[in-house]
Order: sequence, then C-alpha cells, then structure tokens
Amino acid sequence: MNVLSEQWLARVSALIAGGGCVLLYLESRRRQLGARRFAVVGGLFAVLAVAAYFHFFMRPSSISYHRWEMFHYYVGARYQPELGYGRLYRCAAVADAETGGRDAVLHRRMRDLKDDTLVEASTALEDPSACKRAFSPERWQAFKKDIAFFRKRSGQHWWDAMQTDHGYNPSPVWTLGGRALASLAPASDRWLGLLALVDPVLMGAAIAALWWAFGGRVAALAVVFWGTQAASPFGWTGGGFLRQDWLFLAVASAALMRKRHFFWAGFTLAWAGLLRVFPVLLWGGPLVVMAAYAVRKRTLAKEHRRLLWGGVCAAALLVPLAGAVVGPHSYAEFGEHIAMHASRPSSNRMGLRTLFSVVPEARLAVTLDPTAVDPVEQWTNARKARWAELRPLFALCALVLVGFFVRATARVRTTWVALGMSLSLVVILTEPACYYYSIWLLAAPLARARRSLEMALLALAATGQFLILRERWMDDRFVALAALYVLFGVLLIALFSRRPRRPPRRVLVSE
Repeated sequence: MNVLSEQWLARVSALIAGGGCVLLYLESRRRQLGARRFAVVGGLFAVLAVAAYFHFFMRPSSISYHRWEMFHYYVGARYQPELGYGRLYRCAAVADAETGGRDAVLHRRMRDLKDDTLVEASTALEDPSACKRAFSPERWQAFKKDIAFFRKRSGQHWWDAMQTDHGYNPSPVWTLGGRALASLAPASDRWLGLLALVDPVLMGAAIAALWWAFGGRVAALAVVFWGTQAASPFGWTGGGFLRQDWLFLAVASAALMRKRHFFWAGFTLAWAGLLRVFPVLLWGGPLVVMAAYAVRKRTLAKEHRRLLWGGVCAAALLVPLAGAVVGPHSYAEFGEHIAMHASRPSSNRMGLRTLFSVVPEARLAVTLDPTAVDPVEQWTNARKARWAELRPLFALCALVLVGFFVRATARVRTTWVALGMSLSLVVILTEPACYYYSIWLLAAPLARARRSLEMALLALAATGQFLILRERWMDDRFVALAALYVLFGVLLIALFSRRPRRPPRRVLVSE
C-alpha cells in the first residue's frame, strides 16, 4: 500500500474512532438520543470500523491471501520436520537455484537464522547438501514446487525481501495444528485463499463470544476499537495463516470466566499462552486475585481451583502431544530461536523496553544504509548499546509498575476483570511485535467495570492513527505507539487502584 492510501485510511479510521467518542460523550451528557437510536448509530460505527480494517474491501490484486505471511507460516509448518527453526531461508535459496532462480540468489541477501544476521544468500549454495539431506527425494521435489509457486506469486522484489525477515517463529503447539492443515494440500491460490479465511472466522467468533458474555455494547466497542486501532492493522497479518487463533482463545477465556465456565476458561487461556508465549502474562491478574482470596480465606475458592485445573489440563495435554508430533527437541529449538530473535531490536516492536532502547540520534532516518549487507546495522547496534546501558533503570521502573499492578489487582474480586487488567503486564514486561497489540481487544470488557474506559479506548485508537499520520519512519511510529500504550497500561492500573464512584452490583467472588 502506498503512503497516500495509508494516510487516507489513517484519517478515516481516526474519524470513525473519534465519532464513536462523540457519540459516547453525547450519551454521557444525557442528550436525547434514545436507546434504540444509540444502538443503531453504534452499530453503524461498528460496520464502518470493520470496513476500514479491511481497507473497504478494495484489494490491490486478485490474490486473497498474504503472500509474505503464507510463505513463512505455510511453508514453515508444512516442512517443519526438515527446516526446523533455522533453515527456511537457506533451503529456499537452494530450491530457488534449482528452479531457475540462481542468478537472483547470487544477488540478494538473506537472514542467517543461526545468529539472526543478514548475509549474502549465495552462502547457502556453498553446501546445498546441508539442506537437501534433511529431505527425502519426494519431499525435496514438493518443497521446490512450493518455493517456485511463492516466488512467482510474490514477484522478485518482494520474494527477495521475504528472505530477510526473521524466519518461522510459531511454537511447537501452534505447529501441531498448523502443520496438519498445511500438509493437506500443496500451495495454490485456491488452497491458500481458503486457509486465509480461518482468521476472519476466528475474529467473528471472538466478537460473538464478547456479545454472549458481556452484551452488544461491549461487542460493538471491541469491534470499533479493533477496526480503527493503528498498532495492528490488516496489512501486517491480514490474509495470513492462523494468526488470530491465540487472540480468539484469549477472548474466549474472558467470556468463559464471565459465564462462570472456569475449567474451560483456564484451558483456553493456557492454550493461548502455548500458542504465542506472551499471553501467559494474562494469567498474572487472575493469579493475584486467587492469591489475595487465599490470604483472606486461607483457602482457594472452588472457582479458582477449576480455573487452575483447566490450565494444568491444557498444558498436560498439548505440551507432550506437540512434543511427540513435532519432535522431542522442538521446544529447545524454539526457545533458542525466540531468545535470539528477542535479543535483536526490531523497529516494529512495542513495549516499555522500547522506550529504554531509543537512540534519537541513531534513528533509521539518520542511520539507514541501503548499500550495506545489513542496512540497519548501525541502528541495531545503537539500540543494543542503549538497552545495555538503561536495562537496570528499566528493571526498576518495571518493578515499581508491577507493584502498583499487584496492589490494584488485589482489590479486584472478579477474574475476568483481572484478566483484562493483565494487559498492563504485557506492555510493561514484554516487547511484542505491533500486530500482537490486537490483544487490547480484551480491554473492551473492562468498560463493564469502568464506563470511562469506553471513551478512553476509542481515544487510544484515534490517537494512534494521528501518530501514524505524523511519523513517516517505521521506528519513530512504533516508539510513539509504544509510549501511547505504556501510558494506557498505567491508566488501567490507576483506574482500578481507586474505588468506582458508584459501587458495582454485588457479584460472586469469581464471576
């Protein structure tokens, strides 16, 4: 998408979110909207937000899937036994060379997934057998066909660019399902288009779960926020392969807690964490609630035991099953790969850590060198050095904020509220890529406990779009968005640190 159309979408999204704020303001001032009229107008905003998220359904091409995403997740999962976590680009280069793309390989870069650095792709051709010996002859031929398909569909420019990403990153538990689906058929427009439909279905199911558990108002708020927020737009993962499964499970967990199905709430929340790791932090709030209750009553509530038991059962089932199917060494390989990836700065990551890594004089606008093997090497080294320098200060800041989080959450009696509050832990303790900030969908149910969060959440979406309009360079954008979400995380803690003006209706201990 070009800059002009991106700016247009940012303006439209900001207007939709801002319009939602105006609607909520008018309602708060008791203007004569009427419940029915408010519902109709709110529904209209939700429809507009969905349309904005999907770029008003105006596709730049007839291909209905995200080629970059599908290459990494479909190919990575389908050939995981041979590629593991470290050979995707190297083996793609060898397959390229054997299917008419040798000249392109000799003139492009690729990411060496052993140390996450950029190298000349021609190094993969020095020992082709290092890749090929992991494949049977039949699997190698199938791999070459799939690589040739993606190269043709992507175009040489984008195909070359794909080889500089960070490889195949899903967990073994994700690979368990992803590989089963990817192995059903070879790459084709029709098959990949069908796989790309899974995520919209999951998102629809997530919104339906919110409606079921929290009502239409919360569901509409979630839709407007999701469709207009700037951190996780369609362009990053839309049309991808099973990129929203973890989000559906996290939302489903909140809904199941609200409906008092605690075993399945724990099961789905643990499953979400096993798929993407960072959602494990969503357990933080509920665990504080459980601990506070145990201190007061000298025992765990029955509902809390069910929640924990659901999480234990999910781990006991999925962890060994994935290990048996994906491979006994897959967890160690995954851990090493993710640790290496996390240690290298990336311009689209967001969190409190981002703010302690910024080097204003070494921004991409200043240091980018397109002629170098690694065009962002200066930027990367500057951020690494700044992080090493400020890491103790970050640790102190994070410790203080986590302390305030625990203090605020200990006053909460409901696990689904504590789950939403745990979003603060995600932004404080981790630095996920921007597209994982769709997790903030879980803030919408909190509006049931603090009505002021409705307007605040839509203001967050609108402000994010204004930052997109203001900042041209990728690193500048996500530093600004990181600061915005850190502030919002602190706001969540502050809002729940004090009693609401009106006491909520009496609820059971773990509603």
